[in-house]
Amino acid sequence: MRLRRSTGRALHHALHFDPGARLLRATALGMITVLGTYAWSLWIENRAGLYVDSVVQAVVISSAFARVQRVHDRTDRLIACLVLPCAAAGGMQLTALIRDHPDAGDVLFTLGVAASVWVRRFGLRATRAGTLVVLPLVAVLVVPGGAPAQGYAPTGWAALTALFAVAWGTAVTWIGHRTGLVPRPPSAAVATMPVPDRPGLRAGTRMALQSTAALGTAFALGRVLWPDHWTWVVLTAFLVGSGARSRGDVLVKGVWRTLGAAAGTVVAGAVAGSFPPHSDTVVVIIFSVLAAATWLRELSYAYWAGCVTAVLSLLYDWFGQDAGSLLDTRLAGIAVGAVLGIAASWLVLPIRTSGTVRSRTAAALAGLGEVLSADPHDTRAVRVTQARFLFRLEQLRLAAAPLRVAESLPVPSALAARWRKRGLAILAAPVALGRCAEPLGAYATAVTRAPDAVATDPDLSRRHQEVAAHGLAVRRAIGRRPAPATSGDVTVLAPAEGTPLDPTDGTTPAPVRGTTVDPTNDSTLDPTDGRTVDRVDGTTLDPTDGTTPAPVRGTTADPTNDSTLDPTDGRTVDRVDGTTLDPTDGTTPAPVRGTTADPTNDSTLDPTDGRTVDRVDGTTLGPSGATSPAAAPAQGGRSDPAAPLGSGRTSDRSAGVCPSAAAPTGPRTPAVVTRSPEVTTAHAALDAISLQLDALTELFGHPPTVSAPPPVPAPAASG
Repeated sequence: MRLRRSTGRALHHALHFDPGARLLRATALGMITVLGTYAWSLWIENRAGLYVDSVVQAVVISSAFARVQRVHDRTDRLIACLVLPCAAAGGMQLTALIRDHPDAGDVLFTLGVAASVWVRRFGLRATRAGTLVVLPLVAVLVVPGGAPAQGYAPTGWAALTALFAVAWGTAVTWIGHRTGLVPRPPSAAVATMPVPDRPGLRAGTRMALQSTAALGTAFALGRVLWPDHWTWVVLTAFLVGSGARSRGDVLVKGVWRTLGAAAGTVVAGAVAGSFPPHSDTVVVIIFSVLAAATWLRELSYAYWAGCVTAVLSLLYDWFGQDAGSLLDTRLAGIAVGAVLGIAASWLVLPIRTSGTVRSRTAAALAGLGEVLSADPHDTRAVRVTQARFLFRLEQLRLAAAPLRVAESLPVPSALAARWRKRGLAILAAPVALGRCAEPLGAYATAVTRAPDAVATDPDLSRRHQEVAAHGLAVRRAIGRRPAPATSGDVTVLAPAEGTPLDPTDGTTPAPVRGTTVDPTNDSTLDPTDGRTVDRVDGTTLDPTDGTTPAPVRGTTADPTNDSTLDPTDGRTVDRVDGTTLDPTDGTTPAPVRGTTADPTNDSTLDPTDGRTVDRVDGTTLGPSGATSPAAAPAQGGRSDPAAPLGSGRTSDRSAGVCPSAAAPTGPRTPAVVTRSPEVTTAHAALDAISLQLDALTELFGHPPTVSAPPPVPAPAASG
């Protein structure tokens, strides 16, 4: 039953892996780049009298570049114009070095691959530049022996051909972007991933050491076991480890590489001998299979491995070699290379798959927090942060792919339960964050449509803070970073990321403006009115110490009051329900200016003309009672309730009619808060995101707590 379900999911994915033919269109543009470069290299070969290895190198470089350039922006293409020609020239010289001095060539090849991986520690640009350096090295393995020496002329033509590939590929891609055939790549601001703050060596350094071990061993065993066909071992070890994200990724790629290469070799061997050497039909078949490999790569790495192996087998057949007699050698070399690549990733400073998933989950959560903290009035920042979250979510899914493969394997129930308990449970992380994508998109749309309404809604602002704090708590739990902890009767808050520290010790949070140097306070200044407030719940604190609640301006020093000033008219109001409070103590209800000391009134002054009006419906009230409609004229009006409109008499400003002289009876009905559709959508989106954060909290738990350090006794006074 489990195998049937897995087969059904795989078949459904295979039939729907490219909705809208997006990958097929990108493959078509890539093959135009390859064919154009192939035509250019043929012309150069005939004009300059070069050998066919220059054409093979041009096709290998252009096919790989056509795939990696999909994510390149303008800066990356400028870098490619400099890096790829130099790498192509170096690859041509390396081919000659391996032919004439094998040991030195093997060492230089291994160090070149390791260096291209190691530079990933320097950021996105360096990572993409390192990928470009590797492309000509693949051509070295495809035709290792090369042709007889021709001096330095092939080196210059190789550099020129690589530059043509970059220019031609850029032009073809630009047309695809302009016509809408393929989407534009994400900008560097979107595609940048945060660097995990972990102890020990970084992932790029670990992978560089792994590639060094795998390639060095592959060169040694390949030359000993198969002196004439050692390239199959090295090529497989290189392909299995290149671009891997974790040891689980290497394992999956190694298995798919072995199975796919075996199938491709068998198929290519079946058609071997059907065409004479240097047959044009073989060339057409090679390009057709190469196009299928590029398109099916996103479906499974096995298709890519099988098609590429078939292409290489057909290429050797084009050179006149007997593919059938080399079948056993190729399969054995591929198997040995895959084992070496897998062993290096699991034994030499391994990168755990679950650790990679946790790291990228934290990165996606950071992107989610960036969307919620973006200024609603800056619509571009909202869109950029949303795109960054979606990019990191896709990277998270790629990192979790090996675990999904392990989950779908038809293993015994006991082993499957053990896997789910120990490692596969983390698959809930990409699922939960994936469910945040749709509500986050709705939130971003609401913000861009009504930024003012979203920014000024107090309930939405409070909900923002709650969801952001929830996401930060999950990130702390993932990174096992300390959270606020208690010790005795004093609450000590662990400094959050980016919190200024006390310069006297460099460990405790430093006070903000308006507070004393109390390392335990967690206060800050409210940017709207400059109040000293608690960063957790917004309670107004005493600015003298930054820890105890304190009155705001216009109230007495009663630490129990919860009053504040209304920014619209300067009234002293309760922050919970907005009731007007007595400014002398900040706790009991009180009349506002122009009304009598009736604690039950709900009146205020109209800021436009100074009238005493009802805050609910705008009815003008009498200044003597402040509860019934006015019997006295407002400023500049008359007290005649029958006076016509526009005569200056007291009237209902919202309806334009004169209120009745009878006082309203019964309890007053609370006003209904009306929200705009955009604010309602934003509230619903935040609620949906909060539910998924709850699921992540169940998965990763709560942040660890740390005990507060014991108080340091004050030094005794001397004398």
